[in-house]
Amino acid sequence: MQYIYNALIIATIIITQCIQAIDNPHFYRATNMFLEPRLEHNYLTTFNITLGGGKTEKGRNSNNHIVPIFNIYGNNIIPALGDDNAHLSLDGTFKIIEANISLAQNLSHGIFLFFYLPVRSLTLSNISTNIPFNTFSSLLAPYGINANPTTSTGCGDLSSWIGYTHNYQETETLDFIDMTFMAGFLAPTGKTRNEQSLFSLPTGYNGHWGVPLCGILSVGFYEWVTLGTYINSLFFAKRESAIRLKTDPDQTGFIKLASGDVTIYKEPLLNTGVYFKADHFGHGFSFTAAYSFALQGSDRLTPHNADMFNTSVINSDPTLKGWNMHTVNFLVEYDFTQEDAKKGNRFGLFYNLQCAGKRTFNTNIAGGMYGLDISWSF
Repeated sequence: MQYIYNALIIATIIITQCIQAIDNPHFYRATNMFLEPRLEHNYLTTFNITLGGGKTEKGRNSNNHIVPIFNIYGNNIIPALGDDNAHLSLDGTFKIIEANISLAQNLSHGIFLFFYLPVRSLTLSNISTNIPFNTFSSLLAPYGINANPTTSTGCGDLSSWIGYTHNYQETETLDFIDMTFMAGFLAPTGKTRNEQSLFSLPTGYNGHWGVPLCGILSVGFYEWVTLGTYINSLFFAKRESAIRLKTDPDQTGFIKLASGDVTIYKEPLLNTGVYFKADHFGHGFSFTAAYSFALQGSDRLTPHNADMFNTSVINSDPTLKGWNMHTVNFLVEYDFTQEDAKKGNRFGLFYNLQCAGKRTFNTNIAGGMYGLDISWSF
């Protein structure tokens, strides 16, 4: 018994020091539920795909208050547009359709390979302002800004890694203790933001490379109850780019008239949570409920032309501030796998509910999933 408790304590300490990264948490939609520990089964292949979507006209500002989506950074104030147009009220609708594709291939002795790729369509439409839209567009046109509705469609960022999993079942009071650790990289395969389009969104992490590690822990009770936890973070490499920049201390909001070359230092993205799973409690049905917390640190910019752009002013831009999100996830799944079968299919329905946050779109996601497991014999 003491060995079990010691093992749980050690595993928890190790996992809470580990980091993990996939292209999952984003400010514009509720965070997807994270993976469970990998099964320790030689040469097992697992394919999963999810498809879901949602839309919203609301977001959460820095005080967690519900506001129009373009007010999550505060009021849109642009002094350079003149006294009559300096204070702009912006409204719109955000819509997302997203598929997430993953493939895991076990080797032997607990070693496995894992690949994860999202595909997204992000749309900002139904744009309205407190001035006629034609006037709004004409005010921004001299600065090379297109204010029309936009859709960004394409792959997100690809994650690839190698992992190790261990399933410990030599216990007297617990059914099992499962642990998984992974290391790899996140590649910027997603589309970057179009800086000439006011409402453009990147389909990944906007061109940044990431360095991931991963740790997950779960324990089983009563032959059908599983409790799990994870703590994840993604560390980004710096990036050189030409982006829109704040140039007036009194300027706030989405709209920035100037652009310049900068070095972008992006702070880590943290994602942690816990989950409960009722595993195969009746004729192949499983139910999972989870809570996740995502926290993105602020960006920091260094201008290449310090004479033209004041470093402290451009870094006071509220759109560079970080965001955080609390999400509750639900998944109902049915496993068609027969006992001793070499191949099994799984189908499920999920719902991701954003329950709190700061500087986020308030977009809940509903969808379905399909999974295929193949056990190879050599």
